Amino acid sequence: MAILILNQRRRAFAPYLSWLEDLDEEVYLYTSPAYGETTEPYALVQVFDNWVTNDRVEIDALRLYEDHPYRLIIALDESDLIRAARLRDRLHLPGQRLDSATAYRDKAVMKSLVRQSVLCPAFRRLDSPLHLYDFVLEHGLPVVVKPVDGMGSMNTEIIWTPEQLNEAWERGLGSGLMVEAYVEGEMYEIDGLMMGQEIRFASVGRYSCQPLEILGKECFVELLSPADPIFQRLVQEVQRVIEALPSPGISTFHCELFHTREDELVLCEIASRTAGGRISESVSAMYGVNLNWEWVRAQCGLPLTLPTSSPPRVAGVYLMPKRPGTVKKLPEALPFDWVTEYVPRVKTGELLDAAHSSVDAVMTVIIVGENSASLQARLSELLRYLEHEVQILPAYKEDTINETPVISRKQ
Repeated sequence: MAILILNQRRRAFAPYLSWLEDLDEEVYLYTSPAYGETTEPYALVQVFDNWVTNDRVEIDALRLYEDHPYRLIIALDESDLIRAARLRDRLHLPGQRLDSATAYRDKAVMKSLVRQSVLCPAFRRLDSPLHLYDFVLEHGLPVVVKPVDGMGSMNTEIIWTPEQLNEAWERGLGSGLMVEAYVEGEMYEIDGLMMGQEIRFASVGRYSCQPLEILGKECFVELLSPADPIFQRLVQEVQRVIEALPSPGISTFHCELFHTREDELVLCEIASRTAGGRISESVSAMYGVNLNWEWVRAQCGLPLTLPTSSPPRVAGVYLMPKRPGTVKKLPEALPFDWVTEYVPRVKTGELLDAAHSSVDAVMTVIIVGENSASLQARLSELLRYLEHEVQILPAYKEDTINETPVISRKQ
């Protein structure tokens, strides 16, 4: 038989044949142009322009199956989960089906299913502006308005004041939105691999900022030691969330939970895919596990290589967001042996817009430390260095250098 991969990533981030080198089957690759030219020995490579909106991906996949049947469909990106699930339903293939993909993609469906098992903020799907009006009358401000199938905090808005509420109505709410009560508290993210509805591996991270308010702000995601008092409590809460949703089969997950001042855990959302923003790469730096590698191989029936002991160090990823201006200076490399990955996402001379998502960054930097204290000390050293080595001229004032602000950290 064979497997079909639906892909929109660059080859460097998705070396499927390397991951599956011990798989004795043909591999078909449907991909966006982002993958790049390849001479890799796929049985078939087909490139589709306008990948996310191109319906021929599904139609051609059906036609391919008629002539060259495949036993699995692999899709790693959140925007491909529904597409892959529809094909599995149609072709009766194993893996995540449409009910599960919908539950993990549509946040209103998700919270309707889990609210009997875990705490959720008050929420409502917005089918008209009257629904937002009624919700604010009942719950007050602030509220969060976001797409039901959004990701990376894109098009998410916190409405703090009546004036902002009127502005939202004046420009029109649009479709596919929901509203939630705003939750005060620290935000944690939990990543891992599940088989059926059982968590087989989990990592826990803490945001230095609120992801709902991250646009234009710097953020550090610190991965916690499994010995941290809140680690197992968060993992157990995610287990309850997963048990309340239709099983995705074998999948990675990325969940976000609020920890309130009242010591309650409140669900923000969960996705049946691997975390972005280089969080999964920081998990790899700490635990030595590549979640996408494990996910792809496990779906194919190949053996897992998950960690069986506590990690010898902790890790975290720093994201410097884009802001309007021209990049005048950017380091080519970082002079620290505790930096395991430095990814500049812009070039010198590039004109930048404001950040449009939580992962729309000037750079990402993964650092490691012996413990939380050493990690925070190294983060401070990194930020002091970047204050002098990164220069972005504000778009509105060509003769002024915009210094890199230092993110706030709890003492």
